[in-house]
Amino acid sequence: MERLLSLSLGVLLVLGGCSSMSKSQCRGYDWQTVGHRDGLEGAKTAALLRYQDACLKHGVTPDRDAYLAGWNEGVVQYCQPGNAFVVGTRGAGYGNVCPSHLQDDFRAAYSDGRQIYVARTEVAHTRAAIEQREQRVRDLKVELIDIAAAMLAPEHTPSERAAMLLTAKDLGQEQGRLEAELADLRVELALKTERLARLTSA
Repeated sequence: MERLLSLSLGVLLVLGGCSSMSKSQCRGYDWQTVGHRDGLEGAKTAALLRYQDACLKHGVTPDRDAYLAGWNEGVVQYCQPGNAFVVGTRGAGYGNVCPSHLQDDFRAAYSDGRQIYVARTEVAHTRAAIEQREQRVRDLKVELIDIAAAMLAPEHTPSERAAMLLTAKDLGQEQGRLEAELADLRVELALKTERLARLTSA
């Protein structure tokens, strides 16, 4: 129960900022559990320095040995290839915390996961670009219909109708350019979607 409480407090510490630590919190932490949590999240041991700065204000010194013992346990779990792959697919950064004997396997699995993250991001960005242009094309069509209707209105002068024609020409050119871009983007999306499918099925 104490370890669970310490872990919960540790999470609150990260969310709320080290500077908000109270004297009772500094004294009540199970520093091995805090270290384990940080290691499990891939945090660097420099996090201990922030805890020290916050707790020294209250005259409390964190248990460095306990923290590092927990961190070493946690970081070994963090550095397993299965977790490395998950970290990569989430797009999370890697702080170069793995010990040398786990480093190569971690980096390889992380790279595989990172490729999936990048591929997913590219697919999402391409879809967003398509949706943006499709919406603009729809808006242009409405504008062109409105202009066509306005040109038939008897209250407009010939010069006003001429200006409308120029506007319609510009809008039509923009529509044509966007439709050409859409054709290219749809091909691009198909290729990127296919690449993502290959990566996720490997």
